[in-house]
Amino acid sequence: MLYAMVRFLLALLLVSATPALSQVSSPTFFRPQAFDVEHYDADITFPNPAAKTIVGRCRIAVRWMADTVVSTFPINLRGLTIDSVFVIQQQRSRTSAPRVGTDNVDTMHYAVAINARVKRNQCDTIDVFYSGTMTNEGGPSAWGGVHYQDSVLYCLGVGFASPNVSATQHWLPCYDHPSDKATFHARFTVPNAQWLVASNGVATPVAVAPDGRATYEWTETRPSATYLLTFAAGRYITQTAPGVVPHIFYMRRRDSASAAIAFSRVPRMTETYSRLYGQYPFSKVGYYTSQLGSMEHQGMIAIALSEVQRRDTANIVAAHELAHQWFGDCVTPQDFRYAWLSESFATFSESVWLEHLRGAAAYLASVQSKARTYITQIAPREGTFALEDYPRTSPSSNYPATIYQKGAVVLAMARAIAGDSAFFDAMKAYVADNTFGNATTDDFRIAMQPALGDRTAAFFNEWVTSKGWALLDVEHNITDMRVRIRQVQPTTQGWPIFTTLPLNITYARRDGERSTIIDTIMYCAADGSWTVTCDSLIGINTGTRSRVLASIVKSTVTSADEHHSSAQERYSVAPNPAADRVRIMRTSSQREARISIVSVDGRVVVRDRITSGTTEHSMSTAGFASGGYSIVIEEPGATYTLPLVITHAE
Repeated sequence: MLYAMVRFLLALLLVSATPALSQVSSPTFFRPQAFDVEHYDADITFPNPAAKTIVGRCRIAVRWMADTVVSTFPINLRGLTIDSVFVIQQQRSRTSAPRVGTDNVDTMHYAVAINARVKRNQCDTIDVFYSGTMTNEGGPSAWGGVHYQDSVLYCLGVGFASPNVSATQHWLPCYDHPSDKATFHARFTVPNAQWLVASNGVATPVAVAPDGRATYEWTETRPSATYLLTFAAGRYITQTAPGVVPHIFYMRRRDSASAAIAFSRVPRMTETYSRLYGQYPFSKVGYYTSQLGSMEHQGMIAIALSEVQRRDTANIVAAHELAHQWFGDCVTPQDFRYAWLSESFATFSESVWLEHLRGAAAYLASVQSKARTYITQIAPREGTFALEDYPRTSPSSNYPATIYQKGAVVLAMARAIAGDSAFFDAMKAYVADNTFGNATTDDFRIAMQPALGDRTAAFFNEWVTSKGWALLDVEHNITDMRVRIRQVQPTTQGWPIFTTLPLNITYARRDGERSTIIDTIMYCAADGSWTVTCDSLIGINTGTRSRVLASIVKSTVTSADEHHSSAQERYSVAPNPAADRVRIMRTSSQREARISIVSVDGRVVVRDRITSGTTEHSMSTAGFASGGYSIVIEEPGATYTLPLVITHAE
């Protein structure tokens, strides 16, 4: 909290030293402003929802941050027409609002003329009247903005490709930047009471005019980023559920049976996250079905209709969006460079929810699947880059899959390093210290310092602001009972040596007639290597302690050759982790060998053999459960064991 206050005071000094600060913040670069928007009050009419038409008036309550001369105030609005603008100071006066920038500019806005000297903490109002046909980000996969589908008019708060990212400006004149959070009050008028309107905050009873038009009034008293404001107008019915806070669900009547099943565990989700992250921060938990997708609007979540129709009571998508109420909504990234503080956290929380439902093994399997999906599918498609301030041009986007899947595993690794108690205490502290405000990676780093201790700086440098993952070369010398693991990633290409990798290594060590299984987390030496002395290596990244961002690029077993005193390479396996198929390779083809793939509980899953004269053998692993295995190779007079990870995408 002290750090946040110091940062605020420095920003305020910058504003005070700038008599006419006019540069607005871009979506990916925060600039201190001469104003703070405190409240939006909107009167909105949808004359014809199917045509996406709107007639509106939005009053923006502004508090000035310093004694200064203010020339303009920026308003973001796209695809709609500003009919008139008034500034209310000592009196109400009409003013101009010329457009600054074109549609392809991320800071395009209307500069409302103020041309007045203001005093610090002075509060004024900007009154904007507007109308037109609401739009969205457009393009081949339009997402952010306003849609009319399945007889529902609704908006989704961010765009995947639009330069502005925030999409509230497609229906509400506002300063559409996540750094400026404000309370919200709106009256939505629709043609008749057959239409229901869902939005943020708490509703008052519907008012029906003599001409049949119905007005729904919503009030959000907790500050919200503009991209988290929403509405959905449709011929909905509602369902409610008890819980720590009120729960309400909007859906089409035809989907009511599916919704009752799909949403049945949402109150339990709320209780689970409240216990782990702190008290639920808003007045209600709301969901409405949308044809296009899911989005974490504050207290009124859009959920894809297809998810509801699946009737999955685990409902991972609902859990993901609910976790955003803490990470993204209550604590909002200062700008979209830090979107990982939203998406990584919500994706990690999917695994936490599965852990609550099905136990620790389900949590580890979920994290392992996310790691494999990132390494084998996402990184080859998007490229490798840091979690914050990442590239946004294709094949990346405003919300690349990297910050979801890789970021979730990074948080799981932080948990493995810190331990459950310290990790979740830090998560609660992060939320508490930044409640209803904004955060950067530094704020989260400060919150995690007590949990990660001396590893904090290196962890954030390696996993958040650097790129890549650990590539492991594993060599097991069965003659001297030594396993050496080396990191071999391309450090010349900006991949670091990961000194904070909490690698779960499982091995057996014999003491006389007794064999002890050791399942532990180990950290590498300064050169990025591990050395383990053991009778047999059972698994790497397959135990009960952690799952990490690592792949075994080479796994070999060596022994003393009959004619040489030095160790000679005999067997290796690739890929590792494997999904549908694994190859076993050897340097000598003189003898036949029997192969067994063995699960961690000692069960032989499959047997096969390599014929003499063959140096490479392929085996299917498509039907195997994800997890750790051993490949046991038996030759006349010798037995070799290699670790194998099998993991399938979720």
